[in-house]
Amino acid sequence: MKLSWQLLQDLEQKHGGCFYLLDLSKFKDNYCQFLGSFRSIYQNTNIGYSYKTNYIPRICQSVYELGGYAEVVSQMEYDLAIKIGVPPARIIFNGPLKYPRDLERAVIAGSTVNLDSLQEVQIICELAQKLPAQQISVGLRCNFDIGTDLISRFGLDVENGDLDYIFEKFKELGNCHVKGLHCHFTTAQRSLESYALRAKKIIETTDKYFPDRPPEFIDVGGGYFGHMDEDLRQQFDFYIPTYQEYAEVIATQFKQRFTGDLQPELIIEPGVALVANVMKFVGKVVALKTIRSRHLALVTGSIHTVKPSKQLPLTVYKNESNHAHIESNTPIDLVGYTCMEHDCLYPAYPVPVSVGDYTVFDNVGAYSVVFKPPFIWPSPPIVSYDSTTNIYTLARRQETTQDVFATYEI
Repeated sequence: MKLSWQLLQDLEQKHGGCFYLLDLSKFKDNYCQFLGSFRSIYQNTNIGYSYKTNYIPRICQSVYELGGYAEVVSQMEYDLAIKIGVPPARIIFNGPLKYPRDLERAVIAGSTVNLDSLQEVQIICELAQKLPAQQISVGLRCNFDIGTDLISRFGLDVENGDLDYIFEKFKELGNCHVKGLHCHFTTAQRSLESYALRAKKIIETTDKYFPDRPPEFIDVGGGYFGHMDEDLRQQFDFYIPTYQEYAEVIATQFKQRFTGDLQPELIIEPGVALVANVMKFVGKVVALKTIRSRHLALVTGSIHTVKPSKQLPLTVYKNESNHAHIESNTPIDLVGYTCMEHDCLYPAYPVPVSVGDYTVFDNVGAYSVVFKPPFIWPSPPIVSYDSTTNIYTLARRQETTQDVFATYEI
């Protein structure tokens, strides 16, 4: 995606003063590289793409076209997967809150549902009793110690007897069985050691509950780091693993443990690792001011549109015809349109900017779109770039006032 001030101005005239840029080709490259790293070691690996990270339909459709699963955590996301043509059998339904009707619908349709609590187990047991001729298959989300201070609130404790109870209960019912085990943990460093430990422990749990033959699948969840520019990488005070390194600590254990024809499907659930670097946010500088010693540039965006957990990589495309910038060596704060004092997209930018310049923030593909609230301004449009045709098309139109207030009674 080769950008210039003129191209950005052309896109602004078509789509408005701020917008996201989506590079689907980069997403597909990330997907194939990530999956290829694992398959180079353990062939029977597949990706369940985390819809919650970024559920732009074009991204989700690409996942299905590439052979992946839709990994969803709500009925809203489940409905999206169905709407774009994903067969129920290619949907993995996770998450802590599944209403009985939604859980039952997904199970009967043939989706993989990973139960998160004994309450969900009870719903399945009641369904099995109501439909004695129906064979019901589910997965179980497992919770075990991976050596962190935080005790995760998700899943079933593998040490307190919950899994023993479930397997016994399903055996009594006769038409229920566990077809796989799942785990997912969030750690700050996303370290190789934590993934090696979760793989080790879920394999041990599998050995205990499937002593004769492995289950259909073992799902080790997501949370992986993805590709990032060097200036962003340097902001972390710990090591950022590569795709291949994650594969080596996880897939190698599966290769060593499961041989021959009895190889369960290894499922991985990346979100950030695939989508973080496939989107940019474009905002235009519309005003400059100096208040005492502070220099500010107002941008047509906000912290809500970029979700800056770190100082994101930024490129400014200069309006060469406008030389009206603040003449100072003092850094300038790029601030947003909200009425909140903390709305600063980039503090202390070291280079002068002018009205009419375009600021382009990288690595905004993860969670920015799904977390953007309709606070003060509706959500900006998303423009998709096709590297084959070099054509930009609309992936989501600008949200309107009518969209925001459509559900309210006025």
